[in-house]
Amino acid sequence: MISAAFSTWLRRLAPCAGPSSNREWLRAVLGCGLALGLSMPFCAWLFGVDSVLRVGPPLAASALLAIAVPSSPLAQPWSLLGGNLVAALVGLLVGHWLGHSWPQASLAMALAVFFMLGLRCLHPPSTAMAFSLCLGGPLVDQQLLHLLLPVAVGSLTLIGLALLYNNLTRAPYPRQLVAPASNPHHTRDPLPGERLGFRSDDLEQALASVGGFVDVTRDDLERLLHVAEKHASERLLGGITAKDIMSRDIRSTSPDARIEQAWTLLDSHHLKALPVLDRGRLVGILTLSDLFRGQRRLSSPFGQRVGNLMTHKVQTLRADAPLPELIERLSDQGWHCLPVLDEKGQLAGMLSQSDLIAAFRHLWLQPAAEPQRMAV
Repeated sequence: MISAAFSTWLRRLAPCAGPSSNREWLRAVLGCGLALGLSMPFCAWLFGVDSVLRVGPPLAASALLAIAVPSSPLAQPWSLLGGNLVAALVGLLVGHWLGHSWPQASLAMALAVFFMLGLRCLHPPSTAMAFSLCLGGPLVDQQLLHLLLPVAVGSLTLIGLALLYNNLTRAPYPRQLVAPASNPHHTRDPLPGERLGFRSDDLEQALASVGGFVDVTRDDLERLLHVAEKHASERLLGGITAKDIMSRDIRSTSPDARIEQAWTLLDSHHLKALPVLDRGRLVGILTLSDLFRGQRRLSSPFGQRVGNLMTHKVQTLRADAPLPELIERLSDQGWHCLPVLDEKGQLAGMLSQSDLIAAFRHLWLQPAAEPQRMAV
C-alpha cells in the first residue's frame, strides 16, 4: 500500500508535457534568442553594461515567458511591464532603507508578490528583479531610482519584440479575449447546444475544488472545455452528415415568380422556406419571415415578385457537414431551415429542424432496438 502510494507520488515528479510540436520547440528557441539578442544590446547601448548586468537576468526570464507561453496570463504585456516595474521599485526601496542582505531581499520579494497580486500584474521573473536589486549594494544605491528606466525600456522592448515575433509565427499575443457567444433568440437562456453540457457554475466549483493559482484564465479554460466537448461529440456522432438526413425532394421557386405562387407552395407543403433558383443556381431564399417583413413594409406582399422580398445572402450547409455542426447551426444560431450544397456548389437538399429531430429519434431508438434483435 505504502509502496504503491510512493510510486504514484514519484510519477508526479516526472516531466510535464512540453510544446505540442517540433515547430513550437523551434519557435520558442529562436524567439527567445532573438528577443534577448536584440533587447539587451539595445539597453546596454542606452544605459551601460553595469545597469544591464543588474536587470538583465530577470528580463531574460521574462523573454522566455512572453515567447514560449504567450497565452499565459503571467506573460501578458501588463503583467510583464507592471510586474517588473513594481518589483524593481520595491527591491530598490527596501534595499536603500533596510540594507542589502538576504533577509531584506526575501522581504522585498514577498512585498513584490503582494503588490503584484493587488495590481493584477503577477509575473514570476519579477520576484528575481526585486531580490537582485535589493542585494545590489553600493552600485544600486548610487543609481537607485534611475534603474527603473532600464527596467521599463527593457520590458517595453521585450513586449514589442514579442508582439512582432509571436504574431508573425501565428502565436496570438496579447492573449485574445473570449468573445461572448451571441444569442440569436435574444433571451437569457443558455444556447440550446449548451443546456446539457457543463455550465459556468460547474466550472466555478471545479476551480474552487482545485484551489491555488491556475496558470490559465477562466475564460480560456471555459473555451478549452467547450472545444473538448465539441470534439467528443464529433467523435461520437460524426458518422452522420447533412446528406444522410436532408430532404432531397425539394420545392423551389424563381426570382421572377409571384408571391402568390410561392405562398401556395409554402402552404400546401407545410414549409417555412423556399430556395430561390435562377437557372439552377441558388440565388436566395424566401422564408415566412420575409413575407411578414414585406407585409409590414407594404400594404400586402401579394402582387410582388419573389426577388423583391427574398433574402439574398443565404446561409448554407455542406453536404458532408457532420451532425454536431448541424446541431449548432439549427439550434444555437437559430436557423430553422438551411439549403445544403454539394461539392459543385449546386443545391442538393434542404435541412430543417424537423429533419434533425427525426435523426435524434432514430439514434435514441437504436440502443433500445438492439437488445430486441439480439434476443430474437
